[in-house]
Amino acid sequence: MPFSPVLLNSFAIASLFVISWAGPVSSKQDQQENRAQPGSTAPHKKKRPDSQKKTIAYFNPVDKSIYLLTDFSKKTKLVTVEDGTATWPIFSPDGKKIAFTGSVKGVVATYAMDAQTGNNIRQITRPEGDLPEGVLDWHSDGRLVCVTKNREGNAEIYLVKDRRNMTNLTQHKHWDFFPLSHPDGSISFWTSRDDPKANSKEYDYQSVYTVNPDGTNLRKRFQIKEMTNESVGSGIFPAISPNGKIYVFMMNQDLYMIKMDGTGLANLTNTKESPEFFPFFSCEENDRVYFVSQEKGSALNVFSIDLKNHKKKQHTFFKDEIILYPKFRPVQKTPTKKHGRPDSS
Repeated sequence: MPFSPVLLNSFAIASLFVISWAGPVSSKQDQQENRAQPGSTAPHKKKRPDSQKKTIAYFNPVDKSIYLLTDFSKKTKLVTVEDGTATWPIFSPDGKKIAFTGSVKGVVATYAMDAQTGNNIRQITRPEGDLPEGVLDWHSDGRLVCVTKNREGNAEIYLVKDRRNMTNLTQHKHWDFFPLSHPDGSISFWTSRDDPKANSKEYDYQSVYTVNPDGTNLRKRFQIKEMTNESVGSGIFPAISPNGKIYVFMMNQDLYMIKMDGTGLANLTNTKESPEFFPFFSCEENDRVYFVSQEKGSALNVFSIDLKNHKKKQHTFFKDEIILYPKFRPVQKTPTKKHGRPDSS
């Protein structure tokens, strides 16, 4: 059976780092900025509602738990997963639920729970086939985007409402992986279907296609000839910008960007000393992508990079935290009140 590029061994990554958590550590600059000056009064900041704060869901393989990270500092444990080797926490489009695949009370399945509390865990479907990856995204129509391997003899992309309502979008003899829901409603995925080695079972998974949620308009978008079976081994984990124009993915533990028309391929990070993992976008920023990386002996912290000037910024300063598969919660915009003269009619 071909090697599965989707099932990244979380515990292999975790073993590279110290596993005891010591809490967040602020930089000296942050400490100086937050220190009140003698005789001064710190300005009163209006408290933002939780729905307006930057909130990330992620998986920590040390205690096999899904956490929320609010404003890059406050941690909240939501649920412990008994078998979390393929646990990607995925927000619903409205940010109110989180879906994940893992073992809860001995049952490996795909579940949904309240995003704020981790309560009301509900089983959606139990994956079938060998090494099921389960949920990888949540489509705007309310269905989950899942990968199921060997149910059809290979790996296919499904849209899932529940176990009785599963739509196979790819239906091809070759393997399809790393699906991603796009702002226009289409779903992209990587495939081996037209790679040079497609018939040798040494797939390179070079091509990216998109398909509509009803299975129509299957379209090849681009092919990354530099992608090999070896480079896929550490994962691809793609992300799409909020405007749907820029696609970012992992290759050889660097982050690359490409436009959805297939132009502009560029290595964003190009670093040998510190690999970069798991790119993800904030729904408010088209020109900045976030990711996790390790620098100067730290754990896996959150960074970002500007897509235009490639300048990097660090956002968290944990000593020992392991942040895997992070995703931002969609920000729900509050309607603005219109000021003006009342209607006199």
